[in-house]
Amino acid sequence: AAQLQAAGFQVDYAVVRLPDLGEPGEGDPGARVALVAARLGNTRLIDNIEF
Repeated sequence: AAQLQAAGFQVDYAVVRLPDLGEPGEGDPGARVALVAARLGNTRLIDNIEF
């Protein structure tokens, strides 16, 4: 979130979750999904990426 804010975004929401949207446990292996909602000027951007 800090990098987005440094680039001029106003971050509303930024989290990392499991693909089923559950919270990952400590050392939990497997895929993750990043969920982000942020504003840039008057535009609200909502995105996700699995990694």
